[in-house]
Amino acid sequence: MKNYWFIGDIHGEIALLNKLLEAILKQDPQQITFVGDYIDRGPYSREVVDRIMNLGLPVICLMGNHELMLLNAFENYAFGYNPMELWYRNGGEATLQSFGFTGFFSFQSQMKTHYLQFFRSLRMSHVTEPGPGMRILATHAGISPLIPVADQLLLKDYKDLQQYMLNKQLDMEDSFLWTRETFFKSSARLWKGNMVVHGHTPTIKLKHFIQEGRYPHFDFIDNDLAIRRNGAQGEVVSV
Repeated sequence: MKNYWFIGDIHGEIALLNKLLEAILKQDPQQITFVGDYIDRGPYSREVVDRIMNLGLPVICLMGNHELMLLNAFENYAFGYNPMELWYRNGGEATLQSFGFTGFFSFQSQMKTHYLQFFRSLRMSHVTEPGPGMRILATHAGISPLIPVADQLLLKDYKDLQQYMLNKQLDMEDSFLWTRETFFKSSARLWKGNMVVHGHTPTIKLKHFIQEGRYPHFDFIDNDLAIRRNGAQGEVVSV
């Protein structure tokens, strides 16, 4: 197996990203896949985006629900809620400050084009085949049981996602950028043939799922949640 890395949920923490990349780059990585949530909460969202945009390596950049909220706020695109308020309540204020904006209106009128192009071009998912019989499906939050996997793989970017959700009359929380408990409850048959790698859910929440004993197919490996095909001893099919 070649040297593949998956990084999730940086959330504006440039020092931690730099430290991680320093260690990874010593390993001569074949590919680095970022699974979204580069921005919000932490103080250095712009610096994180700049670092990734200028990394100069084969990188795959996926969209997270926080980039989705940013774009919805910029486009004033709503699904029955105020998109600016939703983003602000979920850490958007730190991102506005990082990019040098004092409020939403300056953000909408002055955001530089190359940053918008970066956010709009983020992929919805990516399949990596690092070796014979291995197929890794990376998404931000997992697999949504409400959307066929074949459809999820066809959605390429923000525009595709918005149109699909509108046509199917689905909420954003139903997508693979937001899914959490519905994904954890679902059967691995939904993504048969793929090892699913994702971020989104903090490890502290994963531990609550384990402690509550609701999902016997859950297990922990190196502080990651592993979903096994058949109980505690089954094949790992998602991390």
